[in-house]
Amino acid sequence: MKKINMNVKDEVYDSLDREFKNFIRLSLKCDSGFVSPSFDNFLLAKLSDNTTFLTEEAVQHLMMSGQYAWAKRALDKDFPDVVAILISQASNYGFHIAVRQDWGSDDLTAASKAWSTAIVKQAKGDESQIDILAAQIKSSAVSIAHVEEKLKTPAWRLAASLAQQLHDAKIAVEHARGSVAHEKLGALRSLLKLGIAYGSVKEKDEKEILERLRVKKPYLFAEEESFLTRAIAWWRSVFA
Repeated sequence: MKKINMNVKDEVYDSLDREFKNFIRLSLKCDSGFVSPSFDNFLLAKLSDNTTFLTEEAVQHLMMSGQYAWAKRALDKDFPDVVAILISQASNYGFHIAVRQDWGSDDLTAASKAWSTAIVKQAKGDESQIDILAAQIKSSAVSIAHVEEKLKTPAWRLAASLAQQLHDAKIAVEHARGSVAHEKLGALRSLLKLGIAYGSVKEKDEKEILERLRVKKPYLFAEEESFLTRAIAWWRSVFA
């Protein structure tokens, strides 16, 4: 190995020393675990017109630690796990991945697969991650109804109020008499229709509620039946 001895003016040496110390200071500010090169290696890099001044040891440390290493591990093999961590942590701070209330398992599976495929392809990642990422998304997603309840959104407050009014209306119909009972039945039917429109009441539930009332208080439905009977009779007479 050849050896070079140099004699420089004091001001040149001081300038190089300041530059070296600034390099170390800035490097440590970016990465507290940065492995600093020696002053001799720094000078060698300057003579070689190498502006990075990194020794092999420093490069190895940079590759194995810090933000670069985290990102590389995430993109190489741990990306789905990173997404799962982000999603699970998000719920602690009020963020959720919400899905439609009427989605079944197959709908959720198809949507998760489509979304993960788009993410991996746009990132030009390894397509073997698609199914893993889709599974993470599916397991982390929750119904919009659950999110609304947890966050107590205006929609959830409306649904809760509607459910309470529906409960009160059923009790009112059961205890009312005469014209008041007819009025309460009309109010109950309106609330049931609103519940069906919102999605909190199913049509099957509406029929069961009205059928139980029909058994308990058949006189409330007698007028309807007589009207229906007259309508059917008229319809038959038209085509007779």
